[in-house]
Amino acid sequence: MKAKKISKTKLLVGVAAVVLIALIAVFLLSGKNFEVFKSFFRKDITREEIRETARGLGIKGVISVALLAMLQIIFVFLPAEPVQVIAGVSYGLGFGIAICMVGVFIGNTVIYILYKVFGKRIGEFYSSKIDIDWNSAKTFRIIALIIFILYFLPAIPYGMICFFAASTGIKYPKYIGITLLGSLPSVVIGVGLGDLAIQTSLIWAAVIFVILLAVVIVVVIKRDKIVKKLNAYIKKKSKPYSSDTQVRKPNKPLYRTFVFFSNIFLAFKLRLKCRRSVKIPEGPSIVLVTHGCFIDFMFVLKYLIKCYPHIVTARMYFYHKFMGNMMRKGGIIPKSMFTADFECARNCFRVLKSGEVLLMMPEARLSTVGRFEGIQDVTSKFLYTAGVKLYIMKLHGNYFARPKWGNGIRSGSTVECEIDELYTPEELKEMDYDTFKKKLDEAMYYDEYEWLETRPKLKYKSKKLAQGLEGILYKCPQCGHELCTQTKGRKIFCTHCGMEAELDDRYAFLGQKPFKDIRYWWDYQYDCLVNEIKNDPDCFIQAEVELKHSSLDGKKCLRHAGEGVCRLDANGLVYSGTDDGKETEVRFSGGEIYRILFGVNEDFEIYSGKEIYFFVPRDKRECAKWYLVSTALKDYFKS
Repeated sequence: MKAKKISKTKLLVGVAAVVLIALIAVFLLSGKNFEVFKSFFRKDITREEIRETARGLGIKGVISVALLAMLQIIFVFLPAEPVQVIAGVSYGLGFGIAICMVGVFIGNTVIYILYKVFGKRIGEFYSSKIDIDWNSAKTFRIIALIIFILYFLPAIPYGMICFFAASTGIKYPKYIGITLLGSLPSVVIGVGLGDLAIQTSLIWAAVIFVILLAVVIVVVIKRDKIVKKLNAYIKKKSKPYSSDTQVRKPNKPLYRTFVFFSNIFLAFKLRLKCRRSVKIPEGPSIVLVTHGCFIDFMFVLKYLIKCYPHIVTARMYFYHKFMGNMMRKGGIIPKSMFTADFECARNCFRVLKSGEVLLMMPEARLSTVGRFEGIQDVTSKFLYTAGVKLYIMKLHGNYFARPKWGNGIRSGSTVECEIDELYTPEELKEMDYDTFKKKLDEAMYYDEYEWLETRPKLKYKSKKLAQGLEGILYKCPQCGHELCTQTKGRKIFCTHCGMEAELDDRYAFLGQKPFKDIRYWWDYQYDCLVNEIKNDPDCFIQAEVELKHSSLDGKKCLRHAGEGVCRLDANGLVYSGTDDGKETEVRFSGGEIYRILFGVNEDFEIYSGKEIYFFVPRDKRECAKWYLVSTALKDYFKS
């Protein structure tokens, strides 16, 4: 059905184009219009008579010249210069340029539409005629430069350049802007020659024409060298921005400036308390921090500024050029989460070898419901084999101050910090890995609700306390429907059955309905998924998604890369769709996946080497489900 619909569209557009061109031809060759064109080839007519004849046509003459300018764009074999000279002779410099540019605008727009309707074959045909190293050009700036230069190279019709520009995939506003600006200089020259022929003697016009012709001949002779230099420039400038990082010593003035301003921010928003059973850590050592809040790094640096720790953070933030460069100056290390990242490992060992402090949040993701979510085995083995002093830095109240699913910091929140020594290098040598792993998990364990129970006077009075909860609590416990929850103020409700729950001042549900607190609702969703897997081990989750990858120029963290379908089951994750303009299928086996990361109401994601596959589903509330499904599958088949 879809294929037939597309073919009909192409047929209709094609027929419409042929009919339109035929009507234009009839218009141009009928009545007085034809007489004007014939007059250009009469020897006994004066220049003034030509101009008067053309102007006598009124609006029809203007339309005729504009249509001719349009046709010479669409039909690439038609030369542009005669039309431009006619415009200059008939209407003068200013008005002649305006008329030609209107025609160019229409012609360029028609070509853009034709390309979008008839696909890439047209663009591929024309781009194959232009010997520019197009594959190396990735950024818009380089694309624009190539197009501008093509307009100045002789023997390349404007229509061909327009098809080439449309094939790059740039949006229409940028396309039309580049092609209009690129064609403007030659239009000015062509119209100017026609106007000059009227204003001065033919001898001066001929002299200028000969000079321009000489320039064109030189360019033709040197064309290969020009293209060669252009391709070399493209390769040099088109090298994409990279997140690659070799750790360096922190820039201490930059570090202190950041901490100074972050402390001012925290002073207005939070009450901070710290209990330290040890001195400020000294290198070589590793500090392990619990991770319940997006701004945990601010709390950490407030108390560890004197040792200037090297923080390990998600590689995605390094995709942004400015942000990445600032973090490099701070000695921060990028990490592709839940995948092998040898660059990160080398950087971590460099830090320890140089006698400095490494700071890690070993869970490698924000806590969803304010409790410990486990440490990947490969991370635990790194900590065990590193053979340096280990510290634990626990943060409490940070989750409630700014939960993963919430917006903004709850003013007046209390965040407590405690720093303890976990192991010395000597103790690690005498301990087997299994014992180390068990004690590490016990030391890292935290539950924010358990901590809150020991602080009965602490309350959170935000009027929008529940907003964002629909991003993690996607399944209604009353009717069982999914992606039907919404929030407003302190309430979360189901749009399908009308179920309603409200958070009190301590993040518990009033009347313990439908559950005591958020943790139990989250566990209910997890249990439902485990039961589904038990009943049907071949069950799966699937969604239409937008694919994003790391930015090529570093102006943003991410860029649009394609669209397709994601599917997750016991065998792993499969993406089928487009990726940078090509049809592709990418597979991540179940053994590769520890957890699928997710951003609440934003995306679910997985790293492959230093690249990220950032999937945005149509209904962003289901992102949390992808994380839970990956967890349930791993836990079920592991057991």
